[in-house]
Amino acid sequence: MSQARRFDVAVAFVLGLPVFLLSAVVAVLSVPGSRAIILVAACLVAHVAFAFRRELWAFAVIAGAMAVQAAVTGLFMVLPTVALFPLVLYSRTAYGRPYPPLVVGAAGAALAAARFATDGSVAAASLGPGPWMLLGLLLAVVVAAWGLGLHRRSQLGYVELLKEQARMSAAQATLAERARIAREMHDVVAHALAVIVAQARAGRVVPERAPEVLATVEETGRQALTEMRGLVGVLRAEPAALRPQPGLGDLPGLLERTRAAGLEVTMATSGQARRIGPGAELALYRVVQEALTNTLKHGGGAASSTVELSWGSGALEVTVTDDGRAPARAPDAAPGHGLAGMRERMSAVGGTVSARVAGERGFVVTVRLPYREGTLEGTLEGTP
Repeated sequence: MSQARRFDVAVAFVLGLPVFLLSAVVAVLSVPGSRAIILVAACLVAHVAFAFRRELWAFAVIAGAMAVQAAVTGLFMVLPTVALFPLVLYSRTAYGRPYPPLVVGAAGAALAAARFATDGSVAAASLGPGPWMLLGLLLAVVVAAWGLGLHRRSQLGYVELLKEQARMSAAQATLAERARIAREMHDVVAHALAVIVAQARAGRVVPERAPEVLATVEETGRQALTEMRGLVGVLRAEPAALRPQPGLGDLPGLLERTRAAGLEVTMATSGQARRIGPGAELALYRVVQEALTNTLKHGGGAASSTVELSWGSGALEVTVTDDGRAPARAPDAAPGHGLAGMRERMSAVGGTVSARVAGERGFVVTVRLPYREGTLEGTLEGTP
């Protein structure tokens, strides 16, 4: 059982048990007879399903339990178990598709208000508020739960983006370390072989120094083997399988994750695509990812972004534009590593990066990557 599932089960038991007992007492006192048994059974089913509140079937079961209670009597509105519905609506919005829970919640609010207004036992008990006021209150609860679920959904999407960035940064650091080890191994082997060759030449010229030469060769070889064992030991920590690095064909997936984090982002492509190489594709992918992440962090809640790929005759231009809050300082004056990292990446593949504030609101990042000589023209596989 996952940690999230254990947490949900614990919450459902610790908070649900007293709420269920209170609902059972209220049901028996308010609606005596067989209808009370139906109400208690529906409450029990709803509390059991609440332990799986992130799942679609749990949302459907709890909504069905509320409908059963409404069918039995309009007094179901006074049962504490009713509070489970906005909670499961919040959970389903955060962890599933966001709009179906809102539609179900609005329909449920209308049905509950209508049932409350037409129930004879409610009229006999002289309970308020009025039907229209009750409908407004229920809709307000549904919208509030849905809005909180959307906020949580955005948080989860943003965390996933940060985790992906962290994983990619760790992978790049690992690759850089392996490159450093490879250079060190080259130095160790080249130095040892150079010493051995030089000593062998000296042994041929001066045979009487053969014991001294062989001792030097032995010591040099032993030191080289010791250093290489250490380097190879680090290389053996390599994962069993390395995944391919992302490229332009992976931009739609990045945009989907960004939308899940709460940022409306669109993409447009113009011109004839070319093959620019995996290194350049990786650099462009990272620049777009960094620009969208910056918009998520600094653009404000209502920001939107546009990614444009323009395949020109001599260069590929990628422009990431947002309409959020512009930074308080000039982009080139910032001490952070975001823009500096973008420029380093593109410089390594022959490209340039510029960033500017767009009017009172918004930020624009423009990348220009000239085509290298020998670049093959043709449709780039996987390019949207």
